[in-house]
Amino acid sequence: MDIDAGDKLDVLEKFQNLILLGLSVHTDFFKHAAMFGGTALRIFHNLPRFSEDLDFTLVSHGADFSLASYREPMSRFFADMGLDDVKINIKEEGENVLRGSFVLSIKRSESLRVIIDVEKPSTDVMPRTETLYGSYPYNYSARLCTLSSSFAGKMDAIIHRKWGNKRVKGRDWYDLLWYMRKDTELDIYWLEARLKEKGTLDPDKKLTPELLGEMYEKRAALVNVSEILRDVQVFMTEALEKKSSLSWTPELFLLQKDKLVDSARRYVLSHRS
Repeated sequence: MDIDAGDKLDVLEKFQNLILLGLSVHTDFFKHAAMFGGTALRIFHNLPRFSEDLDFTLVSHGADFSLASYREPMSRFFADMGLDDVKINIKEEGENVLRGSFVLSIKRSESLRVIIDVEKPSTDVMPRTETLYGSYPYNYSARLCTLSSSFAGKMDAIIHRKWGNKRVKGRDWYDLLWYMRKDTELDIYWLEARLKEKGTLDPDKKLTPELLGEMYEKRAALVNVSEILRDVQVFMTEALEKKSSLSWTPELFLLQKDKLVDSARRYVLSHRS
């Protein structure tokens, strides 16, 4: 990988691919975890925006999983690739999320940093997964949440994420529009489990498509489109889409309510036992 040439986001994406390649061919990581989130959409589904982090969820209960066990084989992998200066940091603290990072020095004063988060869910409801293939620098296999389950993870972020004094995470709302354009069904069962696990939904409540629509509408009514654009535009890769996004309005996001309800209804109908 030529780390001195090209746009920084392009180089970052190559680095992400190298991490996934190493996890795929040098470890059993994808036996235990599935990828979802923006980087998964970018690399495996051609999402027209860049993404910075690697997000995973464990998909096997009772597994004695530790990110620290992957430090040594991944260090050997990068050394074999001629990248001896990659630093791997692991933070095992916390019950729900394991966090690590891969840091690649580019110049004396500049580096690339990819955060890797692995959720440790307590729920018995698991996402649906599939095997897809990356192609840089070689073909490799990776376990991913299906688009329907990945959509559920995104809606969890939209409904649950606390904004506080921080900017709205515009990339979440951008991805919502992308799922809507793809006419993606929403895995409402995994979303329900995730919201209950975080206390956003009462344990005795059932997440119906209609209730989901109400929860979404409350969030969409508060969103600031200028903040969405401020966050996401730097990551957008299509010049025409970046220009057209300037016409986005609060109404655009409110109008997604009925489509969201329909996507959840379709998932329920197609997954009846």
